[in-house]
Amino acid sequence: MTSTSTTTASPVGRASCDYVDREFYLPAQRVLPWTANLAALPGEPGAPLRVTGVVRSRTGEPLSGAEIEIWHADADGCYSGYSAEILRNNLRGIVVTCAGGRFDITTVQPAPCEFSSARGDADVGHLNVVVHARGFRSLETRLVPTPDASREVDESAVESFVDLGADGQVACDFVLYPI
Repeated sequence: MTSTSTTTASPVGRASCDYVDREFYLPAQRVLPWTANLAALPGEPGAPLRVTGVVRSRTGEPLSGAEIEIWHADADGCYSGYSAEILRNNLRGIVVTCAGGRFDITTVQPAPCEFSSARGDADVGHLNVVVHARGFRSLETRLVPTPDASREVDESAVESFVDLGADGQVACDFVLYPI
């Protein structure tokens, strides 16, 4: 059984990729449907990870057409676009929510990135996420799949610890505030 965590956008300011691995961000990624596989090729090595949930407004309304910009390291801690051996668009993309604001993303569990200049010894495998929707402030966070995560994410959290079930599934909702 997976639990659901809620991550909310700060009601003040606009996202600027300050809380995510900016040095590994690549613009103009492929746009994917609400049910998406981030692996560019079949057979991506690593433990399977499935992230599901809903993007909604602060009042609970599902946000259809919201864009979840997501990128993360592979099972070896390497980001695509920074190595000739890895396809530029692997384990990254822009997932567009369906009419009910839902998303269902299949990928692999990321390893800590050993080459990040912004991280120290405490780096953990995480997914960089920026959520955009017209008329709403962007939300940015580092999703950290963690077994038995129990803390609720506060709106100013840089990292959002989300429960990683034994089945490799994470359920989380992203809550956006109007501009």
